[in-house]
Amino acid sequence: MAAAAPNPEDASRNSGGASTPSALAGDGESEEAEEFASATHCSELSRRQNEQRKLGLFCDVTLAFSSAPGAANSFEFSAHRSVLAAATDYFTPLLGGQFSESVTRRVEMKEWSSEAGLDQETVESVIQFMYTGEIRVSTANVHEVLELADRFLLVQLKDFCGEFLKRKLSLGNCVAVHSLAHMYTLDQLALRAADMIRRNFHKVIQDEEFYTLPFHLVRDWLSDAEITVDSEEVLFDAVVKWVQKNSEERVKYFEELFRLLRLPQIKPTYLTRVVKNEPLVAQNAACLQLVSEAVEGHAIRFENLKSADTEFWASYMATFQPRFGQNMDVIMVVGGVSEGGDYLSECVGYFVYEDRWVNLPHIHNHLDGHAIAATDTHVYVAGSMEPGFAKTVERYNPNRNTWEQDVSVYEPDQDKWHNLESAPKILRDVKAISVEDRYVYVTARTPIDTDSDDGLKTVTTRYDTDSRQWQEVDSLPLIDNYCLFQMAVASTNFYHTASCCPKSYTNVRDDVARQKISARISDDILESLPPEVTSIEGAAICYLGDDVFVIGGWKNSDDVDKQYRKEAYRYCAERKRWMLLPPMPQPRCRATACHVRIPYRFLYGCQRYPMPQNLARQRDRMQQMQQLHRRTLTLRRQLQSQIEC
Repeated sequence: MAAAAPNPEDASRNSGGASTPSALAGDGESEEAEEFASATHCSELSRRQNEQRKLGLFCDVTLAFSSAPGAANSFEFSAHRSVLAAATDYFTPLLGGQFSESVTRRVEMKEWSSEAGLDQETVESVIQFMYTGEIRVSTANVHEVLELADRFLLVQLKDFCGEFLKRKLSLGNCVAVHSLAHMYTLDQLALRAADMIRRNFHKVIQDEEFYTLPFHLVRDWLSDAEITVDSEEVLFDAVVKWVQKNSEERVKYFEELFRLLRLPQIKPTYLTRVVKNEPLVAQNAACLQLVSEAVEGHAIRFENLKSADTEFWASYMATFQPRFGQNMDVIMVVGGVSEGGDYLSECVGYFVYEDRWVNLPHIHNHLDGHAIAATDTHVYVAGSMEPGFAKTVERYNPNRNTWEQDVSVYEPDQDKWHNLESAPKILRDVKAISVEDRYVYVTARTPIDTDSDDGLKTVTTRYDTDSRQWQEVDSLPLIDNYCLFQMAVASTNFYHTASCCPKSYTNVRDDVARQKISARISDDILESLPPEVTSIEGAAICYLGDDVFVIGGWKNSDDVDKQYRKEAYRYCAERKRWMLLPPMPQPRCRATACHVRIPYRFLYGCQRYPMPQNLARQRDRMQQMQQLHRRTLTLRRQLQSQIEC
């Protein structure tokens, strides 16, 4: 049979049907290409693999979690070896090397920080993170997430937990967070938590969390000279309480912790009456010897018997140096007017323990005619005679030794503003104290229609913040020396022109306070006060416990011949007499003063603080204006002389 002749069209179709890259490109043209990457492929792949894990599909390894062999809180998860090994280097050698887990395909997870073991839901979320890279961390599960991330070498998750704890760090959890940071080598978190503990150590030791710390952490904190404490007596009580929480295990550590206390900083009466009689001390000969040496040191210091050996004396006196974080009593003096008539931003403080004046940071305003009030944590200053600063409020933070502006206060109980009842009459030169956080006693001057020199009369009144009612009384409640002193000088110009720091008597009931109101005021407290002091005007008056301080002022009321004063006086309640203190660094009047406790680190040595930038710029502008004024006067004189010629 003769073969059919080939069809030319078929041959042409067959040859053209086989498309080749060279044919698409064309003769002499370069190859064209585009890259394609699915935006959802990886996330979808990890999601589907995680779904397969949950369903048990294609799984080839089992992860078994328990707190101890045979523990009730035990559970298992199935997973894929390839995914686990890709997610972390922890599983690569474990499942692919010479370990038994690579043969048995079973990984036992034991020995966790909690005796009860891990929460199953938290473990599930961490395994899911190894598949999808997503996890929800909360304050409730962050400890276990961090522990699992550390065990499985999930570095990014561990770092995220550290940053999460930084953001959630507070006074209530700083001890626990610091322990976690040390346990899992989160250095930055440990530093942040340690700084918070160090600055608030006097509050931290009031929390029961502190007394669960192991010995080595308690020892480290007591060895830290920067911890903020109110006194070594408080630290002694904390050490005793820590030991008593588990006496059988901790009593062996008492002597070592006791040696870390700065016993010379404890008052002699407390050493002999409290410390020496504590059973933990009384039963330890070494501790008793330390107490005896501290008492003897106080006697030497009191007599001021300095050794001829200066090196010995320097080393001996070093034991009396407070911790840099110890809160020290300071009488803070703010603002006022200088001898040249300038408003002052400089602040100084009388350091009671060392009987000397120290420099403190400048306030951001020039202050005169301002008010001051002290709380347990801050000092508030408001107002000024200078119009530009009349509405300003600033707050001093002793823990940071800084002035803070833009102060806002939230009242959680009321959460709203109240319009208070106006005083029944105009009040000037106001001084006040409060009782029970409810009653405010005020002494002030009010205008009257008489022929007296200034047309003012001294009045004392009481305001009830609950009923919002005013009531006139004979005097301030004579609760202590501070009230007695104010009433003893209430009729003098010394008192009218002085600024008195308000005082709150929260532990005194108002019915007791009213019984101490009297129209007959004893002036015994003035007996040892030099007579010229009560002729001073514009002084600052404040208190420390039952002691009274009178600071600065001017001698004469004549504006031309004012003698500004550096002197400061203290009424010592223990000795029942007035004492002259070292003079202030510069004379000032119309300042305010209050008692504040400042960490020793800010008082040690000699401090110098720059003037705030806003005041420095204002000072420079004033100098430029003065120079311009002098040039203008010079030109006027020259023109005047030319005209006369």
